[in-house]
Amino acid sequence: MYKRWLGGIFGISATKKIALEEQVGDAKGIYDMDKSTLEKISFLTEKECDILVESKQKNLRKEWEEQERKGISFVSFWENGYPKRLKNIYQAPYGLYYHGKLPEEEKGAVALVGARNCSEYGRTVAKRIGYLMAEREIEVISGMASGIDGAAQWGALKAQGATYGILGCGVDVCYPKQNQSLYEKIPEKGGVISEYPPETMPRPAFFPSRNRIISGMADAVIIVEARKKSGSLITADFALEQGKEIYAVPGRIGDKLSEGTNRLIQQGAAIFTGEEEMLREMNMLTDKETVFSKKTGKALEKLERLVYSCVDLTPRSLEELMRNTGLSLGEIIRILNILREKGYISEVYKNYFIRTDI
Repeated sequence: MYKRWLGGIFGISATKKIALEEQVGDAKGIYDMDKSTLEKISFLTEKECDILVESKQKNLRKEWEEQERKGISFVSFWENGYPKRLKNIYQAPYGLYYHGKLPEEEKGAVALVGARNCSEYGRTVAKRIGYLMAEREIEVISGMASGIDGAAQWGALKAQGATYGILGCGVDVCYPKQNQSLYEKIPEKGGVISEYPPETMPRPAFFPSRNRIISGMADAVIIVEARKKSGSLITADFALEQGKEIYAVPGRIGDKLSEGTNRLIQQGAAIFTGEEEMLREMNMLTDKETVFSKKTGKALEKLERLVYSCVDLTPRSLEELMRNTGLSLGEIIRILNILREKGYISEVYKNYFIRTDI
């Protein structure tokens, strides 16, 4: 109860809260201090002492009971269960409120982020990567935002995997509203997580800050689409500071949604060319088969497999597919229609096709 009280106080940094509890011994000890005692702590300002004293006016038990009723849990920096990956990042959060569960330490974790106003290609790529990571029991971390984030998390859920949404608001607030179904689904396998107390509404300043948690909880960060100036690049900056691997999905030259990712590659980020290569580099491969190998071996006929093998995450034109397969226009169209009906491919724009085998 007292740790939740300390965690929910605005106006005092997470770093100072951690140091304060370490010095005093526990959160209840801090709560019991009067102002004159607090003023003796060298790193607290007078304003911060006032904030601590004023915060005691809340009904802590009522707040705690209401959070428990909503299924909201809390873990602080010094408690067992606090994510080890966050322990050593710069400005580690004092505590985390969560609905569902926290990431499992023994499992690999990958952050997938990107543009909110993404292309259909980016959405498809993000969903596929999220699915294939979850298929291999790699946990997917993201921000539950519109576009790339949400697509990646839906992909993970479709594979029955665990995904975690790091919010820039309280965990009892769904933002954006259009992701309500995703918000409700995530806790079934993973969790929605925030350093901000329940009932905190989203503010612009909260989102860049929460990005350090997204990257901090992951072993690697994959950025699918990003403009030249975007929140995804802030996540990449945090990942770089934290010593995490950064992967970027390359995009078309001149495409505004590719400017950020292509710039990252230019600056030294690894090029994401496929989940197996990345996981091999990260020593995170498991014995699980990929969706590709399972589906192509069991569900497709010979010519269907041939066409399917020529389609990937980059849109392929009818002309390319005819050239690479040696099939006639009529035959290639017939097979593409079959693959679309089975859910293996989609037409991202007229006569250009991409894999959607999830």
